[in-house]
Amino acid sequence: MSKTIHPEKFAINFFIVDQVPQFARRVMTQVPQIGSRCVFNRKRYEVVGVEWCLDEDATNFEYQARINIELKPV
Repeated sequence: MSKTIHPEKFAINFFIVDQVPQFARRVMTQVPQIGSRCVFNRKRYEVVGVEWCLDEDATNFEYQARINIELKPV
């Protein structure tokens, strides 16, 4: 098993509820929690879902984990 290149970072995919294409992707040191607010281009969103993808090949060993975040416009 290979070592993670960036063990202190998470690859986070953001999705808006009921919309299929990925909204945004960010690399972050902390993961937003349900109820948190995120701002993209001055528009606020509430985190309504957090899904941790922990498969060995989920991030190609680059980041600690890949996480999918579901957002709802506020």
